[in-house]
Amino acid sequence: MDFLGALFGANETKKIYRKDFNGALKQLSDISLEEREYLNQVFANDLKDGLTASELRRTIEKLHRNPNDDLDFYEVEHVKKKLLEKLGEK
Repeated sequence: MDFLGALFGANETKKIYRKDFNGALKQLSDISLEEREYLNQVFANDLKDGLTASELRRTIEKLHRNPNDDLDFYEVEHVKKKLLEKLGEK
């Protein structure tokens, strides 16, 4: 971030809260109800105070490395993309 952005408050962190999180997941046709419930559990701590882009990326990386969850690589990437859109990121 540049000096002017920091000076004028451009460093405010956008967050997603549970309602928007669930709304975004419902828009993904390849994510089942059980998978949405699982993702709510995975992101539960982050959603308490709002999910930031950095928290999202960190948790997505954990999902990619977890061989025991039911989500495949592409489903996790769809979730990541949709939530980053909600956060105004790419």
